[in-house]
This record gives sequence, structure tokens and C-alpha cells, in this order.
Amino acid sequence: MKNNIDRFLNRVLYSLYNLMYFSGLPLHAATELLVQRPLYSLPCWKKRLKKEYGINTYKEYKDRSRSILDKTVNNPVSGFTQYYLAGLALLLLALPIYLVINIWMICYGPHASDIVGRHLIIVVALGIVPSWIIGDLVYWKKNRYLKYFAAFEKEGRKSKIVWTIGTTLALCLLIVANFMLMWYYELNYIQ
Repeated sequence: MKNNIDRFLNRVLYSLYNLMYFSGLPLHAATELLVQRPLYSLPCWKKRLKKEYGINTYKEYKDRSRSILDKTVNNPVSGFTQYYLAGLALLLLALPIYLVINIWMICYGPHASDIVGRHLIIVVALGIVPSWIIGDLVYWKKNRYLKYFAAFEKEGRKSKIVWTIGTTLALCLLIVANFMLMWYYELNYIQ
């Protein structure tokens, strides 16, 4: 049972990693088109690139920027990837907890506002601390996620796409459900 839960949570993390990578590709393409190309057209920039990096053509400049992108975003061990991936994982693990808290607030009624207002730090900690502990135990302790990532890399493209779309939809659904419950509570109980 524990191995199935570990595998599922690491599969979700891998899907978040794919989501982060593939959502960054259009941003990189836009940056390349709107920043790098105009910047390379400046003679002083061409001179600096040739002097510091030995870059003579725009293709070399583009290839160098893509290799830097691959070292940072397409590498699950890089600090950039770990930073954003940890944030997404924390969000995905905390949202179901906040969903339960929102349902409790709706069931409890107008007195829940007093409790949450007085103990806001505790309510925030109720979502973040368990998510942080679960994330540390399942993903980050001894870099356990890398073993799972290596196994998931060998899977077919169709499986990766289905899991990434499913994880994205689940994340969006949890966000929308939380906001809808908060909105419902505010409409019905806060004057």
C-alpha cells in the first residue's frame, strides 16, 4: 500500500515537472523572438558575445540559450526546477486539506469566521505543515523522486501526456473548488 501511494505521489510530481517544462516552452519561444533576436541585432551585443563566449552566428547564440534552458528547466536536479516543483507539489498537497477546512467552515457557519480570524496562522499551518512533511518524506528525502523520475522517463509519450493533463485538471479543479467554497461562505455568512 505504501509503495502504491509513493508511486502515485511521485507520478503526480513527475506530471507537475512535465507541466512546468512544457508550459515554459512557449515562454522561451516568446523570449527568443521578442528579446534575443532584437538583442542580437545590436552590433555591441554581437561584439560582446563574440569576445566573451566565441559566438559568431545567431544560430550559435540560440543553441547556447537552449542548452542553458536544458541545464536548468529540463534537469530535475537543478535548483531552479526543484524550487518551482516543490512549490507546485506543496500547492497540490495543501489544496485538499484547505478544501476540507472550507467545507468545515460552511458546515460550522458564522462562528467559523471568528475561529479562523483568531487562529489564522494555525489554519494556514494546518494546510502547509502536513503537505511539507508529506513532500519531504515522499519526494525530497534522499532524492527519492529521482528514482521514480528515471522509471517514468521510460514510459510512452501517451502516458506522460495523459498524466500531465489529468494532473493539470486536478490542480485547476482543486483551486476552483476552494475558491467557490470560500465565495459561497462569504455570500452566506459574512455580512
